[in-house]
Amino acid sequence: MLKTKLKISTAILSIATMCAAGSPSMAQSSDATEANDGAIADIIVTATRREESLNKVPLAIQALSGDSLSDLNVTKFDKLIEYLPNVRSASRGPGASSIYIRGLSTDTPGLQIAGTAGAQPTVALYVNDAPASLVGRNLDLYTVDLQRVEVLAGPQGTLFGASAMGGAVRYITNKPDLSEFHAGFNASYAFTKSGDDSVAGDAFINIPIIKDKLALRAVFYADQQGGYIDNVPGTFQMPFDGHVGQAGRLPEGNPLLVMRAIQSCQASATTVVANCDGSLYTPPTRQTINNDRFVEKNYNDATYRGGRIALTYKVNDDWSIDLMHLRQQLDTDGVFDYEPAVGDLQVTKFDKNTLEDKVDLSTLTINGRLGFLNMIYTGSYLHHRATQYADYAGYSNIGLYMPFYECDRGVYYTAAYNGNIGNTCYTPNKSYKVRNETKRFTQEFRVTTPADKPLRGTFGLFYDDNKLYDNTDWSYLQQGAGFIYPRRPDPSVNAHDTSVRPVNVGFFNDVQRKDKQFAAYGEASFDIIPEKLTITGGLRYYNEKAYINGSSATSFCGNSRGIYNPATGTYSPSATPPQYYCVSANLNQLYAGISPAKYTGVLKKANLTYRFGEGSLLYATFSDGFRPGGFNRRPCRIGSAICPTAADFARLGRYVPDKVQNYELGGKFALFDRRMQLNLAAYMIDWKNIQITLFDQNISNQTFTTNLVDARIKGIEGDLTWRATPELTFNSAFSFNDSKLKKYRKNTTVLLPLGSPLALSPKFQFNARLNWERELSSGLRPFVQVAFHHVGKSISDIVDNVSIRYQSFNPTLGYAASIPVTYNGVTVSPGDIIKPLPVSQKLGSYNTVGASLGVSKDEWRIEIFGDNITDERPELYKSANDGEIRTTTSRPRTFGLRVSYKI
Repeated sequence: MLKTKLKISTAILSIATMCAAGSPSMAQSSDATEANDGAIADIIVTATRREESLNKVPLAIQALSGDSLSDLNVTKFDKLIEYLPNVRSASRGPGASSIYIRGLSTDTPGLQIAGTAGAQPTVALYVNDAPASLVGRNLDLYTVDLQRVEVLAGPQGTLFGASAMGGAVRYITNKPDLSEFHAGFNASYAFTKSGDDSVAGDAFINIPIIKDKLALRAVFYADQQGGYIDNVPGTFQMPFDGHVGQAGRLPEGNPLLVMRAIQSCQASATTVVANCDGSLYTPPTRQTINNDRFVEKNYNDATYRGGRIALTYKVNDDWSIDLMHLRQQLDTDGVFDYEPAVGDLQVTKFDKNTLEDKVDLSTLTINGRLGFLNMIYTGSYLHHRATQYADYAGYSNIGLYMPFYECDRGVYYTAAYNGNIGNTCYTPNKSYKVRNETKRFTQEFRVTTPADKPLRGTFGLFYDDNKLYDNTDWSYLQQGAGFIYPRRPDPSVNAHDTSVRPVNVGFFNDVQRKDKQFAAYGEASFDIIPEKLTITGGLRYYNEKAYINGSSATSFCGNSRGIYNPATGTYSPSATPPQYYCVSANLNQLYAGISPAKYTGVLKKANLTYRFGEGSLLYATFSDGFRPGGFNRRPCRIGSAICPTAADFARLGRYVPDKVQNYELGGKFALFDRRMQLNLAAYMIDWKNIQITLFDQNISNQTFTTNLVDARIKGIEGDLTWRATPELTFNSAFSFNDSKLKKYRKNTTVLLPLGSPLALSPKFQFNARLNWERELSSGLRPFVQVAFHHVGKSISDIVDNVSIRYQSFNPTLGYAASIPVTYNGVTVSPGDIIKPLPVSQKLGSYNTVGASLGVSKDEWRIEIFGDNITDERPELYKSANDGEIRTTTSRPRTFGLRVSYKI
C-alpha cells in the first residue's frame, strides 16, 4: 500500500512539473556546435578552465552532451558509467557508491564506518566549478537539464587539487538563457521483470525576466524506482557448529565461540587433551530471531526528488553574476545487494534498512573582464546529510566481541575470572544508525589571459573548509544479558551529540573531521610553433591541514551490566547505576599537539602538444596528484606488542597522503573530413604509499587506515565516433588496464601477493552504441538506438585475509600462553587463522544490452526503451564484510515508455 501511495505521489508530481513547463516557445540550447556536411558536432568543454573544443584539448577526456544524456535515458550515476569504460563504482546502491577512474582503487569500507574511518576519494566530483566530493559516499545527483558531463581521466592535480589523483567528474548544468523563453518535460513509466514498476518526471523552465539582462532557469524532478530484491523469510542465531567427532573439521561460527572450543583441548598451561573432539566444550544456548516483520517482495525502492534554480544577471558587456541553488532528497528502503546463498535477488534481513540522503548546494559565480584579463570568482556551500538505518545481525558471524554484548558473562568470560554466570546467547538483533553531516565551504578566484596569444595562462587561488560530523550508534546490547542502563556520553569528551542513548546502544562514534586547504596554482602555454607545437607547464602549491576531534564510546567496561540473580537468571539495576558510557578513545586527548596534521607540497604538470592536419594532435603529458592524510580512532590496542604505549597509539594513528605520478602519450585524430573522430591515450601511473582501510581484529577492534603498499598501472584507452551517414552514427569506447601491487611499505600478511591487480580494475572494458535517425517528408524523425556494454573480470578488494587468529593467550583457562592443540585431528597453533574470510572477492565478467526506438516531431518525442535486455546479473560489487557474501547487481530486464516535450 505504501509503495502504491509513493507511486501515485510521484505521478502527481510528474504531472505538476509538466504543467509548470509553461507554453510553447523555442528548443533548449545545447553546448554542441552544429555539424556541417555530415561532420561530427563539436562539444565545448572547460576541462582546462577555459572553453575549448573537446577534440582540441590535449587531455584524455570523455564528454556526454545534455542531448546525449537524454537520448541514452541517463539520469543516475550507475547508468552513466556504462558509457565510461575506464570508470568503475563500488556500489551498495543509490547514494552509497565510490567512484574510481583508471583502476585507482584498493578497498571500500562499509558505510557504517566510512564517515569516521574512510579515506578521502581518489576522484574529484564537481558541479560546475564547485567541489562536491564526499568521504565514503558519492553525491548521487539526478542528471537532468545538464549541458554536459565531463570525465577527465588521470591526475588533474594542478587545476583541480586534492583527491583528483585518479581524475575528475564534472556535472555542468544548463545556465539561464537571457534572450529566449524555454520549457520542457520528460515523463516515463517502466516495467521491471519480477519487480515493481517505476515512474519518473522532470520539467524545466527558462524565463528572461529582463530580456538580455536577467533570466531565471528552474528544473524539478521526481523519480520513484521500484524494487526488485525480495526479503524472504529466515531465521538467525549466534553461529556455531562444533563438528563434534567429525574428523578433520575445526569448529565454525563466531570467532570467539570457535576459539573457546579449540582452547578446551588445552588441559593446562603445558599439556593438551589427547584426541580431543571438542566434546569438552559446552556450547551456549543460542536464541533465534526471525524476520517475519520485515518480509517483503521487491522491497528495495528508491525515490529521487529535487530541483535547481539558477539566476543570471548581466551587469554589462564585461561582467555577469550567476546564482544557483540545488536541492535533492534521496530516500531508499531495503538493500541493493543480494545474497546468492539465499537465492537470486533475495536476502534475509532482520531489521529495517533505510537511507535518507539530503543535499543543498549553493553557488555564486562572478565573471568579468578587466583589460585583457578574464576573471572568475566561484563561492560554494555544500550541506549534505545522510541518515541510514541498517540491519546488522550478520556481524555475529565475525564480531570477536559480540558474545560480550549479547551473551551471558559465562559465555564470554570464564570461571577463572567471573564465575559461571549463565551460558546463553540471547536474540542477536543488531542494527546501526549512521548520521553523517558534511558542511563544505569553498572559494576560488582565477584569471585567464587571452587564448589567442602565443603565451597564455590560467592562474588561481583556492580555499576549502570541509567539515564532516559522524555520529553512528551500534545497537548491540541485549537486555537478557544484563544490559539494562540507558546512558549518555562521558562529559570529558565534549560530545557533539550529548543525548541519552537507547538501552541497546553498545558502541558509538561521535567524531568530527575537518580538512582545510589553501592552494595557489597556475598553468601556462607557449606556442613554440604557432598552431603547431605548444608546451604547457603547471604548478599547484597546496597547504593542507587535517583535524580530528571527538570520541568513541563503549559498554565494554566494568559496571556495565545489572546485578545478576542466579535463582531467576535475570538482572536488576544496581543502587548506583552507571550514567555514562566508557571512553574507548578520547581523540581530543590522544591527538593533542598532533592534530591538525599539516601537509604541504607542489603538484606538477608538463605537456607537449603537436597539432597537424584539420583537428588532429599528438601529446605527451606528465602529471601528478595526491590525496590528503588523516587520523584513526583506534589503530591498535594500547598495551599490545604493536602499540605498547599511548605515544605509539598516536604515532600509528596518523596516515599520510598517498601520491601518483602519471606518464601519458595520446592522440586525437579527425578523419574522413571530420566524419570520424578517434582518440587514444596510453599511460603509466605510479601510485605510492597507498592508503588502505582495514578491519583487522588481530590489531584493533575498530576499522583503521594505514599506508601499506605501492602499485603501478599501465593502460590504453580510447573512444571512436563515426558518422557513417547523415542518419547513422557509431560510438564506441574501450580501456585496457594492467595494474599490479609492486612494493609493501610495511610488513603485512593481509594483502594479496605482490603482482596482484588493484581492486575494481578489470583488464578490459568496452562499450558501443549505434544510433540511426532520419527525417521523413512528413516531418517525423524515427530513430533506433542499440547499446552494448562489456566489463571484464576483476576483484573487489586487495585485502586478502583479516581473519581472527588463534590467540597466544587462553582466557578460557586463565593461562598466560596457549600451546598447539589438536581438535578433531587438526593441529591448531597460536597465530593460525581459525576461520578463513575471503575479503577479496572475484567479480565475473559480464555483458549488458540496452536499446530504444521511437519517433520525434517538432517539439515532441516518444520512445520505448529497454535496459539489461538479456537480464544479466552483473557483479558490480561483492562484499563479505559481515561473513556473508552480498552482491550488488543491475536492475533486471526493464522496458519502459518515455515522452518528452521541449519548446
